[in-house]
Amino acid sequence: MNTTPAKAFLLAVLSSASAALAAEAALLQATEWTVPCVSMKMKRIPAGEFTMGSPPGEMCRRDDETPHRVAITEPFYIGVYEVTQREFYKLMMPADYDYAAWQFKRGPLGDGAAFCFRYPTRKGLIFNDSSVGGVLTDLNPMECVTWQRAMEFCGKITEAEKRAGRLPTGHVFRLPTEAEWEYACRAGTQGPYNVEGSHDTIAAIRTFAWVDDFNWVNFGTRAVGRRKPNAWGLYDMHGNVFEWCLDWYGPYPKGPVRDPAGPSAGQEKVVRGGCFAGFDNQKGKLTDGEALARQVHPFMRSASRYRVPPTLGYLAIIGFRVALAPQIEAKTTPR
Repeated sequence: MNTTPAKAFLLAVLSSASAALAAEAALLQATEWTVPCVSMKMKRIPAGEFTMGSPPGEMCRRDDETPHRVAITEPFYIGVYEVTQREFYKLMMPADYDYAAWQFKRGPLGDGAAFCFRYPTRKGLIFNDSSVGGVLTDLNPMECVTWQRAMEFCGKITEAEKRAGRLPTGHVFRLPTEAEWEYACRAGTQGPYNVEGSHDTIAAIRTFAWVDDFNWVNFGTRAVGRRKPNAWGLYDMHGNVFEWCLDWYGPYPKGPVRDPAGPSAGQEKVVRGGCFAGFDNQKGKLTDGEALARQVHPFMRSASRYRVPPTLGYLAIIGFRVALAPQIEAKTTPR
């Protein structure tokens, strides 16, 4: 049977569309995926329900952690690691940026480089006269980044993957909602941290979280993925750097909710997970879990919430993690 050019064209279009749908379905079912344009590893997080917040008796609990049931109705992907400097610079920095000469004290921060940009050669990060010559820290998490800058990074990945035909319909790369973040962090756990077991010594906490002892010589972030992951294979959900979430900060709902994305407006964005900047840990001699948590970092628990103005971009304790998830309108206008 002869095929007319019009029919041949139509068949080719339908075949291409069918292949694209098949590829999209395969991606959304894959348990893990590496985003080609930045070589970013992601894990698939299944849909499900969990109790968000903390029970009244949890250590270091704050009043804004009201427990409530949350349903995550669609699976999504989230970064295995916090976004690294290497990934961020690849998309966001000028091609001719002089990495060899850059150091924090010479700035400018407006260029978007991290504070913990290279390991110092002597005297420690803060009191060192010059960091030039030190080893680059480009596998450390990106920090000194505003909420908007983090969203711009996500937008660049979205556009690149869309052009390449690898973006599932209705999905974008974005910051995770606060609910998605806690759900992914907990990975089925219900306690203060996402790793079961005793957490009443600094050594035990450091098995799954990088937290410093405020030693000026060693003060700073560490390369991602060097601590124990949670049950879903996600690293550094506790410690290293706080992570921006999509949501404006606000009170939790009093009843069960589906796919919450926070208030429609606000003044501060949510950050989660705590950071490396601990306090005096008395050389690890504390044995009471809550006392240790207060000394090391009171905002490192799975349910802990902290809030920061979205324009703040000079803190080495705030970074982010990327999600590939259904598109949500992110309102950026402060209240």
